[in-house]
Amino acid sequence: MTALPTDELSELDKRVLAFEHDRAQHDRTKEADIRVEFDMSPARYYQVLNRVIDQPAALAFDPQLVGRLQRLRHARTRARAARSFVAPPATPDPREEER
Repeated sequence: MTALPTDELSELDKRVLAFEHDRAQHDRTKEADIRVEFDMSPARYYQVLNRVIDQPAALAFDPQLVGRLQRLRHARTRARAARSFVAPPATPDPREEER
């Protein structure tokens, strides 16, 4: 398989961006739509989507959409990181209560 130049989007890349752009108009769940439209699992779709939105050509193709998707990804990453580093609540030291 030949790699595409970085300034060029494949047909799949364009379809993924169009799907994300039009997503609000779908009635079924997004996961079901992904399976029907792309014949791939949602996990694989999101791998493709994340690769696509990192390409300069995608930003040139639809800057508003790609910027929004990058911001959403960044927010989800920050939220996940914040959850993983939260210390559990401190349990009171029984010796402190005796004083």
